[in-house]
Amino acid sequence: MRLTFLGTGGVWAAPVHGCACVACSRARADDTLRRRPASALVECDGFRLLIDGGREDLPELFPPGTLDAMLLTHFHPDHVLGLFRLRWSKAERLTVFCPPDAVGCDDLRRHCGRLEFREVEPFVAFDLGPVTVTAVPLIHSRLTFGWLVAYRGKRLAYLSDTIGLPEATVSFLAPLAVDTLVLDCAYPPNGGPGRNHNDIDEAIAIVKALGPHRCLLTHINHDLDEWLARNPVPEPRIERATDGMVVSV
Repeated sequence: MRLTFLGTGGVWAAPVHGCACVACSRARADDTLRRRPASALVECDGFRLLIDGGREDLPELFPPGTLDAMLLTHFHPDHVLGLFRLRWSKAERLTVFCPPDAVGCDDLRRHCGRLEFREVEPFVAFDLGPVTVTAVPLIHSRLTFGWLVAYRGKRLAYLSDTIGLPEATVSFLAPLAVDTLVLDCAYPPNGGPGRNHNDIDEAIAIVKALGPHRCLLTHINHDLDEWLARNPVPEPRIERATDGMVVSV
């Protein structure tokens, strides 16, 4: 199973408009340091599964026939903006598995075009091509699911967006010995109140609770990038993902 990070940024990802911090300045000078909306592509046995659709260039990234299905964490704009263009494609329908959020984002669910939104229940596994997929609840400002993707005994857990985890999700994932955990982490330590995303200390606590073999941070904001440039992560299993990064699970 191969995982490609199409984007690893939060809404304050480098470069932030009008910001002259070190991370944003570097991202403007070097496009490889730029972070696009958090999303990923899972591939195995020729099956291609997109996780989230915030990139507005989705029609260019995925010509007709190159995507088999999609998993959507939630309907915040930075995770669905690309679907507003993709829905008017003349290609065959694309199934988007999603939380039962009938409001969706603006008129995306009421005028879905070629997109077929299919609501799923948490903790109920279903087969999708060669993989088995299970939605798990997260903690966010609107209904949000993480996704567990299993293939030939290997398990990938993609958990974005969240701040902490519900007890039921920890109880479900911890015994599974997840091989690769992709985890929301937007802020440096002491990220402050009023957040919907983990800071680095909360991410470390989740890794210790779930015990994955490897953890890759995503949904990263510019201030966390700046902090990570000066400070090593005090947990050897954790590394930050970058746009375009390819991982074998």
